[in-house]
Amino acid sequence: METLWRGIANAWECEELGHLNVRFYLAKASEAVASLARHLAMPDAFTESPYATLIARAITVRFLAEARPGTPLSIRGGVIDHDETSLTAALIMDHPARGIPAASFTVKLVHYAPAFGRTFPWSSRTRDALEGLTVQRPPECNTRSIDLSEREAKPTRARAQALGMEPIGQGMINAHEVDALGHMRAEFAFGKISDSVTHFEAAFPDHWQALREGKPLTTSGAVLEARIHMRRWPRAGQGFEVRSGVKSANDKIRTLVHWVVDPVTGENLWSMEAVACLMDLEARKLKRATPDEVARLNSIAIEGLKA
Repeated sequence: METLWRGIANAWECEELGHLNVRFYLAKASEAVASLARHLAMPDAFTESPYATLIARAITVRFLAEARPGTPLSIRGGVIDHDETSLTAALIMDHPARGIPAASFTVKLVHYAPAFGRTFPWSSRTRDALEGLTVQRPPECNTRSIDLSEREAKPTRARAQALGMEPIGQGMINAHEVDALGHMRAEFAFGKISDSVTHFEAAFPDHWQALREGKPLTTSGAVLEARIHMRRWPRAGQGFEVRSGVKSANDKIRTLVHWVVDPVTGENLWSMEAVACLMDLEARKLKRATPDEVARLNSIAIEGLKA
């Protein structure tokens, strides 16, 4: 695999859990994708007016080890599959000092012509480069709790309301959150949900109970792995609404599904399935839910819910 990025977990990218916030894993992975484009003979892919670019349609991420402030990180990657107009990239974020992976990403990318608004075949130079970048699927990219063969949902605001999915977030895509082509950057697909999920009281009642009583938080939710489906890349000024539901739960994990919709048209912008756990902030390890907590979570689960 090629080394595609090197950098650090900056203090300002870390949050109340004391480690790198989920959105910044994707921000660094996006830089690695841009580096991959250069290896694919597409050096201008992420400039303001490229002839061709790479658009992410699906992103799967696994969080494998904490990255604390100041931690050096690097990303290596390759291509595990491709056809005439798309490829699937595997990226591994490493802790170079510790010799262990921090995260893995599997990204489905399409070859896209911005001027014409469509996908189109690879050039002969890129096809040649694809062969040289092909690797076997790394085991770190294999999910543990998300079924990658599951068919995508067809989310809409109306369906979310009918299913009883809770409105947990809303807002707007800001000018500083878009890329050179004017599309929302990938990290905000995760970040907008991350900023909203604390309002999902039904999924994290102990968190809310501590907040009501004004007590210090001793536990917090942490995402272990997630799958994002990008259906429309919004632009600056476009509004969004996050609707969420519980898919399933056991004593170790709770699986949540989030649909992000356009509040005007009701159409889906992107959706995410996330496998989360409760983290003991003092012991820095997973905290198991009690049988009563598991039963309560499953009592509000929405049967057949998917991203």
